[in-house]
Amino acid sequence: MNTKELLLKLTSLHGPSGYEDKVVEEIKNIMKNYSDECFITKIGSLICTKKGKGKGRIGLLAHVDQLGFVISKINDQGYAYVASIGGWDPKVVAGQRAVIYSGEKVFKGIFGFLAPHLQKPQERKLMPNFDGLFLDISMNANWNEIKVGDIVMLDSVDGFESNNFIFAPALDNRASCVSIIKTAEILQKINHSYDVFFIFSTQEEIGGPGAPTSAYFSDLDYAFVIDVTHGDEKIPGYSKIEINKGPALGFGPVIDKEFHKKIRDVAKKYNINFQLEPIPRNSGTDTDAVQLVRKGISTQLISIPLRYMHTPFEKISINDVENTAKLMAFTIAEMEVQ
Repeated sequence: MNTKELLLKLTSLHGPSGYEDKVVEEIKNIMKNYSDECFITKIGSLICTKKGKGKGRIGLLAHVDQLGFVISKINDQGYAYVASIGGWDPKVVAGQRAVIYSGEKVFKGIFGFLAPHLQKPQERKLMPNFDGLFLDISMNANWNEIKVGDIVMLDSVDGFESNNFIFAPALDNRASCVSIIKTAEILQKINHSYDVFFIFSTQEEIGGPGAPTSAYFSDLDYAFVIDVTHGDEKIPGYSKIEINKGPALGFGPVIDKEFHKKIRDVAKKYNINFQLEPIPRNSGTDTDAVQLVRKGISTQLISIPLRYMHTPFEKISINDVENTAKLMAFTIAEMEVQ
């Protein structure tokens, strides 16, 4: 499978937290070619399994959901207000086109903000917020059919590739989903002792139950949690993680030390570039919940460097996605029962 095409395909699908069905079905159609079994949990997560020699169980988990909105109020002039699904910054939403999903119907909209000419001097100094951001739905002849509770997504133009970088919406975390798919592709050609569980989980952006319930059901011994991290952006007190320099391996209290060492040894053995990312407390990813499941799961967070997180267009390197897949596949091939 072509990594670029796969990234652009998955990022073109709308799937906010709790409404990931279309994305899950698309991934299921791909993964059935690389798995012995695929099924969807009650929470909506997708679990695909590939048998090894039955010597243990290892999971690869990435969340499929993305940010979105829900309509919270509509006035009688064709303007709606929204609440955020996940961590949007209102500054990047103003002026964007929107798609409204209302039952079986789809409507258009535009996010607007009071023009600076009309703002009071003190208002110009304030940060934009969702109370002052409105969704103009009046361009729809039948806009009165739009209801409170309808889902709203940014109507971003298609993502694109440039110089082996991908610019697209929802790369957090569809890039990680692609890395799992690419791992499954590699494992078709590799013998492995462990049974492998490819898990595409739901509702991470709202701290939801998709990953831990899937990990519990799968009764894992080891888990990779794949997400994204801030790339090419300096965070005070930390070394900069760079895009196109390999995946970032987290280390710290929520990371299993022996599993972490094993992965680093594999990376060195196969000359796979990687970076190190200190996680001094909870990681803010599904890692925090997955490691606590059942008797405890030896867990490693692997993060793909990404820039412009939680904006209409994010940026990643195709090389980083593919190296993440290689690192996981080769580690699985090297795994033995402890």
